[in-house]
Amino acid sequence: MKILLVGDFSYGSLGLSYFNAFKELNCEVFQFDPIEEYKKINRFHNNRYANFLFEKLFCWTVNKNFMDKTNILKPELVFVIKGSFIFPEALKEIKKNMKSLLINFNPDNPFNLNRSASNNFIRRAIPLYDCYFIWGEFLIQQLKDAGAKKVEYLPFAYDPELHFPVQVSEDEKKLYGSDIAFIGTWDKERERWLEYLSDYDLAIWGNGWEKLSINSKLRSKWKRKPVFGEDFSKICNSSKIILNFIRKQNYNAHNMRTFEVPACKGFMLTTRTQEQCEFFEEEKEMICYETVEELRNKIEEYLPKESLRKKMSQAAYEKVLPHTYTERAKFVLNILK
Repeated sequence: MKILLVGDFSYGSLGLSYFNAFKELNCEVFQFDPIEEYKKINRFHNNRYANFLFEKLFCWTVNKNFMDKTNILKPELVFVIKGSFIFPEALKEIKKNMKSLLINFNPDNPFNLNRSASNNFIRRAIPLYDCYFIWGEFLIQQLKDAGAKKVEYLPFAYDPELHFPVQVSEDEKKLYGSDIAFIGTWDKERERWLEYLSDYDLAIWGNGWEKLSINSKLRSKWKRKPVFGEDFSKICNSSKIILNFIRKQNYNAHNMRTFEVPACKGFMLTTRTQEQCEFFEEEKEMICYETVEELRNKIEEYLPKESLRKKMSQAAYEKVLPHTYTERAKFVLNILK
């Protein structure tokens, strides 16, 4: 199958994982990155005032380039990941001029009114896709109510090229290790939870934590860098507990870390949700919490139990092995057939 994949293809991105997955399945895959196109067209893309004034104009050019590439390639499948920059008018034009199937996989909540998570282009385009894939079962009915023709549940997964166990040296343990580690971008909700753990040997890895207040105890915990691939795995294999927070907007579902941490043999302490408990068994392959008290109690209970943590991490690793993006890509192709 000839596929045009639309998304971000930077190292560690979902787009790159799906690109490699479809290639592994012998598909002919091409890339279109709207953000990179936007940066090429708008040399002032780092200036928020220029973006405010000219964003729509530059986005029209991005969409024209998208339509031109689709017209040249004539793919059987156009697979849009999220689609923040993709205008509904461009999708209508593609459907009018060629027989390509249009599908979307949205890794966020399309109904979230936070502009960094979704926008009107994304919501208006919902009825235009032949199939809309979504990671959270709780969003299926909402998508149907918004006019989606067909909705399929497509959980996140892990990428074996990025998420794998590694042996760490004693020096690496000192560099990457801590009693508790959190790997992820800052947001207020995550900051609030981590503030309750500031008295522990805690390490925070990721972007955006400069937004912490000057007096925050978490400032000394932040390692000031994002991590991907082998570095991510080294943290998982050097730290005793890896924290995972399921945001309120993700409701009772899961996130990417649900699969990525076990794939690296990390010991995961995560928000208790229905979907995560469908993938992994609580107290055998992961541990969960709902309240601050339960979170701290679980930390106190499992920090001294090294052999039990290793046993549970191994069990979770064996359970996660089938959940690759190649398997997810197979599912997508089977649905389309």
